[in-house]
Amino acid sequence: MTVEEVAHLLCVNFNQDARSLAVGHAGGYVLYKTTDALESSVLLDDSDNSPAIHEAIIVERLFNSSLVAIVSQKEPRVMHIYHFRSKNMICDYKFAKSILNVKLNRDRVVVCVEDSIFIYTLKDMKLLLLKREKKRNYYMLHLQIHLFDSKNLSAVNTFTAHDGPLACLKFSCDGTMIATASVKGTVIRVYSVPLGSRLFEFRRGMSRCVTIYSLAFSADSTYLCSSSNTETVHVFKLEKSDEHEKKQESASESSSGWLGYLTQAASSYLPTQVNELMAVERSFATAILPGTNKKNIAAMPTIQGQPHLLVATTDGFLYCYRVLPSGGECDLVKMHRIGTSANEMNRGDSGSKIFLKSPLNRNFSQFHSGRSRATECSSRVPDANDPEDFPPICHTTG
Repeated sequence: MTVEEVAHLLCVNFNQDARSLAVGHAGGYVLYKTTDALESSVLLDDSDNSPAIHEAIIVERLFNSSLVAIVSQKEPRVMHIYHFRSKNMICDYKFAKSILNVKLNRDRVVVCVEDSIFIYTLKDMKLLLLKREKKRNYYMLHLQIHLFDSKNLSAVNTFTAHDGPLACLKFSCDGTMIATASVKGTVIRVYSVPLGSRLFEFRRGMSRCVTIYSLAFSADSTYLCSSSNTETVHVFKLEKSDEHEKKQESASESSSGWLGYLTQAASSYLPTQVNELMAVERSFATAILPGTNKKNIAAMPTIQGQPHLLVATTDGFLYCYRVLPSGGECDLVKMHRIGTSANEMNRGDSGSKIFLKSPLNRNFSQFHSGRSRATECSSRVPDANDPEDFPPICHTTG
């Protein structure tokens, strides 16, 4: 298969601990084990695609379990919960508007549509909360971060992260930090959770009209990476450098003198963007993506005891970089092709380097409900005590 023959993928997404990569394509979806990315010459799929679902545009896996939430391009208002090892379509939920995103953890299923957020219990898929946003002050909603406790169903905090609308958000693995980027894409900020105190500011670059595609923390929250519509992926180190500490001490000492007065007076006349760029730090490491600047997603798992940067792109590639302790440019240590075209999957092309199982001719009951709100189907719900549904999770902390 040549580069030109690689099909455009509909979505790429890492699971919660970046040990699995989900790929949506015209024939359905496929899951890959990222733990095999360094040693294996070919990535094998780790799933059995449902023959009832095609053109998957959202694929969300619950850690390394068999549960996946899927939304197809043909039915953008329907969420499918599928158990791929038992080949059981657990349930389908239909919404009034198109689904924008789905997130899973061991307790909750969160579904986001254009003007509403639905929160369900994973155990029995019971609707706990339906939160609708008011139409007024719609622009202000894009500027603010609303922290909400999905377990206790209570609001925690609200704060403004950037001067412009938000483009990307990401929680750290332990949930104590949240990274943000605006539509400008030049400054990335990290806030504490739940207080909302600003902890770090990083400058991604000086380029304008940059679209941030993804943000991701390492498992131990030592690093934060960002990918965009440019060929450069930035890695930031979440620690105050000695130079930064000296600057803060120097600024503190001079703030009471005439120099501090002049600095504050001058900064008041500078544009906000200039003040931001003067205050932030540059990236610790960078990785250069080969080829075109297709939509992508990045993750920072620890593989073989070392931090690595994984970047999956919608033109069908997974790039694996090693992050050096000294920083600088990351080494590209492995490159894999991911996904397959619909024609290859239908004919079961064994000559392709990407191994995917052909769709099986099994029939599932179709979901047909005319109600606008979320509707349940009568199928088995996940069992919290079943290791097939909820296998033990081993988080790597570096």
